[in-house]
Amino acid sequence: MKTRLFGFALLALIVQGFGSFISPALLPAQEAEAITAVSSPAVESTKSSAEKTAPGKTDRAEVGQAGLTLGWTQLRELFLGFSSVPMWTLVGCSVLTVMLVIERLTALQSRRVMPRAFVTRFLQRLREGPLDAAKVQELTEVCRENGSPISNFFAIVVANAGRPAFEIRVTVSDFADSELFHLRKHIRAISGLAMLAPLLGLFGTVLGMISAFHALSQQSGSGKTELLASGISLALIATASGLGVAITASAAYYYLLGRVDRLIQEMDVLTNQAVALVSSDGQPSDADKKPRRIPALASEQKSA
Repeated sequence: MKTRLFGFALLALIVQGFGSFISPALLPAQEAEAITAVSSPAVESTKSSAEKTAPGKTDRAEVGQAGLTLGWTQLRELFLGFSSVPMWTLVGCSVLTVMLVIERLTALQSRRVMPRAFVTRFLQRLREGPLDAAKVQELTEVCRENGSPISNFFAIVVANAGRPAFEIRVTVSDFADSELFHLRKHIRAISGLAMLAPLLGLFGTVLGMISAFHALSQQSGSGKTELLASGISLALIATASGLGVAITASAAYYYLLGRVDRLIQEMDVLTNQAVALVSSDGQPSDADKKPRRIPALASEQKSA
């Protein structure tokens, strides 16, 4: 439930930020002016009185309050113009980032990786009586039915019961690489999207500026400065969009990487407890109560 709420909140923030970015003028300029004139006559009268009292400050105030507005014409230039390919690619990257983050948040829940009830019952069953062939078969079936990553480690530990603890740890380490690969699945893709998005945004900005300077070269007479400023400001939207996607993907990448490291640490402790219960070395002494790390798990955490 927490993962779903986090995913929906992340999606809502992205939609809200994009909506606030383009919402000021989705209607044509004439309709927007008509709505403003009808809905706020008091504001117009106040503005006219302010113009009479301070004519020198009116233009600057209007420019400062206007801000950046995107209408259908500007959106058409962004997504159907010269820089349309980078912009559509950025939209795809943003959607893919949200999908991968939600998928990893769901897959890396503790109840999916290490079900608490299953772990408690399994370790308790290991402590109950000798570990004969029937008990090994029973525990193996329980691990196969559970299907979580920690149950896969427990199944290997039980299958090698009676061997020295060091040999069991080596056997588990041979299997740990492939199992931990599934925990890190898609996380590298999120990192790749975080590096790709700014480059796509910069590419879109360069294409937009090329288009703006080309349009300026075809313009004659006055208004060249305004045309150039409008083209550059529109082209920079691609860079801002790429940075927004990159920031979101980078934050999600480091958060998920930290969650994987925590899960590896907890699985390491639980696996060593199971090894101590089934190995031929017997129960650990007071000097060996601190669990030793499984080589593959330790190397995975260092490489992160």
